Amino acid sequence: MMGEDLKRGWCPSLLRPMESGDGWLVRVRPRAAVITAAVARAVAEAATRYGNGRIEITNRANLQIRGLRPETIAPFAAAMAAVGAADDGPAVLVSPLAGADPGVAAETRAIAAAIARGPDRGLPAKFGFLIDGGGVLPLTGMALDITLRAVDGRWYLNGVAVPAEQAASRALAMAQALAQAPRQVAARTALPPAIGFRPYGDGGRGAVLLAPAFGQLRAAQLAALADLAESQGDGGLRPTPWKSLAIAGVARAEAADIGLITDPDDRRLSIVTCVGAPACGRARVNTQAAAGLLAASRQKGAPLLHLSGCVKGCAHPGPAAITLVGEAGGLALIRDGRPGDAPVARGLTLAQCT
Repeated sequence: MMGEDLKRGWCPSLLRPMESGDGWLVRVRPRAAVITAAVARAVAEAATRYGNGRIEITNRANLQIRGLRPETIAPFAAAMAAVGAADDGPAVLVSPLAGADPGVAAETRAIAAAIARGPDRGLPAKFGFLIDGGGVLPLTGMALDITLRAVDGRWYLNGVAVPAEQAASRALAMAQALAQAPRQVAARTALPPAIGFRPYGDGGRGAVLLAPAFGQLRAAQLAALADLAESQGDGGLRPTPWKSLAIAGVARAEAADIGLITDPDDRRLSIVTCVGAPACGRARVNTQAAAGLLAASRQKGAPLLHLSGCVKGCAHPGPAAITLVGEAGGLALIRDGRPGDAPVARGLTLAQCT
């Protein structure tokens, strides 16, 4: 794990850390969409002991732990292995409510597990599988290198119908074939589902979707969420690609006192941003502080604003109605585009953008 894997530029995972401005970061992946309460508590404790206690939800529905040091990377990985969370196979994004929502195709978790056990040798960095079984939180508008989607009882592999029992094997075979081919940019939706309760049907139960402000959690919040999942839900936390968390099997969930967003009209939900400076060495603006100030002046129903610390646009690969990019001379403004697109204005101050 150490040595060659300790370098900048990896798509990070648990066993392939990446250096950033606040230390090294690693990712813990859900297993078939779920992080159990026990694993969540272990992540929270290890993030505090070995990192800086800062945890992010990524747009591939992983938990990203920040602030590790070279000498604490191995102990953190060992702590995850001790609770069965040392999954470092192919990156698989699964419907968040697979196995809980009866509207999700029954084969979803089995397909995801079969792909996760498959080989990832030769796959490029950031190569990913998406398995969308539908339900009340479908992965609509999203696609990765390999996309399996259930539509009206049938499965489709990158748009081509396949038998459910062959979906995983065909997906793995396609991945090996695509590993050497030119890659297209993966698509992601800019329209996350509304925060709050999502009923499965007429039975009164469902899932609740909660959002940490700008995708950032503290370790203590994650531990508190684990308690909430056990007391009010099915005992698991389900990270989503919209930088939120779902708790399944609930009739309600009280999470406001944990510090998470529970109001679908919260103005912070209209802004997507990265960790920013000083945590990221490439960023030219403290995006977290700036996003809080921008949110205070936004109106209800305002279009999506992407605040990016640099031109990479890690937090939101797709276009946004308004994009602000940190530069040496201030903020660049882009309309209906991505951070790398030509700006309509440069050198703006934060006050000019509010």
